[in-house]
Amino acid sequence: MNFGLPAVDYLVIVIYLILMLGIGFYFSRFMKGGKDFFIGGNLIPWWVSGISLYMTMFSAWTFTGGASFVYHTSWFGLLYFATWGISFFIGFLMSAKRWRRTRITSPVEYIETRFNRPTHLFFSVYLALSMLYWPAHHLASLSKICAPTLFPGSMMAIDVMIIVVGITIMLYTFLGGLWAVAVTDVVQFLILIAVCVVLIPAIFLSGEFSAISEVIARVPPLTFRHVLPDTTMYDQWYLLGLIAANIFGNAVGDKAQRYYSVRDEKEAMKVGWLTFGLFLTAPLLFGIPPLIGRVLWPDIGMLGYFAGVTKAEENIFIAVVLRYMPAGIVGFFLSAMMAASMSSMSGVWNTVSSIVSVDLYRSRFKPTASEKETLLVGRISVAVFALIAILLALVIIHSDYGVFSFSNIFFGLTGVPSAIPMLLGIMTKRISRWSAMASVIAGVLTASVARFVLQYSLGQQFLVTVAITLLFIAISNPLGRLYNGRRALARVLSLALSAALYFFFLLANNNPTLSPGTLGTTLQEGGINILLSAHFWLVLSALAFAVLTYGFAALFGKDLLSSHEVVNGFFEKLDRPIDVATEVVSAGAKESNVFPLVGWMSVGLSLMSLLILLAPVARSNIGVNLGISGLLCVVGLGMILSKQLTRQGTGR
Repeated sequence: MNFGLPAVDYLVIVIYLILMLGIGFYFSRFMKGGKDFFIGGNLIPWWVSGISLYMTMFSAWTFTGGASFVYHTSWFGLLYFATWGISFFIGFLMSAKRWRRTRITSPVEYIETRFNRPTHLFFSVYLALSMLYWPAHHLASLSKICAPTLFPGSMMAIDVMIIVVGITIMLYTFLGGLWAVAVTDVVQFLILIAVCVVLIPAIFLSGEFSAISEVIARVPPLTFRHVLPDTTMYDQWYLLGLIAANIFGNAVGDKAQRYYSVRDEKEAMKVGWLTFGLFLTAPLLFGIPPLIGRVLWPDIGMLGYFAGVTKAEENIFIAVVLRYMPAGIVGFFLSAMMAASMSSMSGVWNTVSSIVSVDLYRSRFKPTASEKETLLVGRISVAVFALIAILLALVIIHSDYGVFSFSNIFFGLTGVPSAIPMLLGIMTKRISRWSAMASVIAGVLTASVARFVLQYSLGQQFLVTVAITLLFIAISNPLGRLYNGRRALARVLSLALSAALYFFFLLANNNPTLSPGTLGTTLQEGGINILLSAHFWLVLSALAFAVLTYGFAALFGKDLLSSHEVVNGFFEKLDRPIDVATEVVSAGAKESNVFPLVGWMSVGLSLMSLLILLAPVARSNIGVNLGISGLLCVVGLGMILSKQLTRQGTGR
């Protein structure tokens, strides 16, 4: 196995992995039950939860797929990063307070109360299965970027990294629960930000560019239509569709967990504001380096170091780091990419394990399960999910598919339809208790038709999926009332809706074989050709919409005639502020100030940056080490000092 970097970089990475395991072991002693494991006993500090939420939003994919996207699309890619903050801002203002007031332990626990028991089971299984992909995606992305850098030319190195990193994350998530996930997120954030903040000045102080204006002049101008090498098309509709989809997608699931793991709704809002502020830096920190790479290597074939790597443009960010960062700090950056991916993976595993142990095991199989038993099931779930992710990541790495576009497609097919009713379920009670299940099925059907039959671009797919999912939620109660009053008219309306969708899709699509003019030709071909044609699948989809609409109309109508006392009680709870004294700091629970712990770890990382200079090979750009060390030291001492000031202020 070839070693592509100096030994000091490998040493930094090993120390980092040991640190992550150490955090897991440290917090394992605080895990007394399921509530501690899944939501940190509602005592996660808001700033820890906010940083953790920020870290769950991206991974090595940001530095691989995201960076390659900027490389291919230039300024359009920076607009892509800017959409993160826009969609998150809208979503968190809508949901942060309400998520905390749900007083839940898992992101789907409230569904049985807000909707109904069948919907709760449906979402528990649906989310547990669909979320299994994302850790594998992050693990594959991480290994694909790190392994060729650390061990050039070795495919086995990628497989080994998938296994080693996957087991490491499994262990600290298994041991320390959400506390370990959140605190490691903060440590990972410190490494990531320190390296990225220093990287940009290092680029412009290198002397290769006389001014920022030179870089701007050499970057291709902004355009709104780009086709990547994998033939996926991105345009202005993608930006709009991504904002619409992420308003919902970034406010539910493991993201919502960061809101309801803090003390009260005021701290939940602080979580949102902090995360939004951090998102504003994304275009600068994550967009500028690959833009520089576009200027340095306008032909991706010029990246000699990664010449033997498939999709070499996914290594553009690390190529810039290798050019401007000294030995040892490259190891810091690779640790930062590991940090981002490990954060995303551990967060998902903790969330999915809460669904399995709380929503499936305790709710469905053993309602009398104790907190310790729930904790055990959660930990076993983490171990199982980690093994599945490792296997899936190995499959992804050895497949012919790229990770950037596939992740967008997967999110559009599974994430967008489920996120919308999960968020609207806590926003309004004026929708049917069956609307969540109906809208998810309709959304998945729409996304599939848009992608595989209509051949929509990703942006168009996102927008039409959001529109149809919202439509099925909006018509739930009106359609139920119509069914109860005039059943035949409800049947006619269902057929009319499906017919309207059929003709709209027939006339507005990107499939050259799907139009009114090609219908006759398709029918003349006959036999198996008809069954394989886009016309057949569009007709079949329209019939499925008709059956779905009328079938759920009966359930919508039945729901209107039943008691809504439980739903009204749920929304009364959402209107009632959290009483911290009785709901959180009770039964001997004590708040923990993690400032000193994180502060000393930051100081330790600062010293590591300086100790790297003991290696002669690491002294090519001492200013970088001093910059990273100084930044980490100031942050660490600030946290440690804040603890001392707190003690003095309280007289303890």
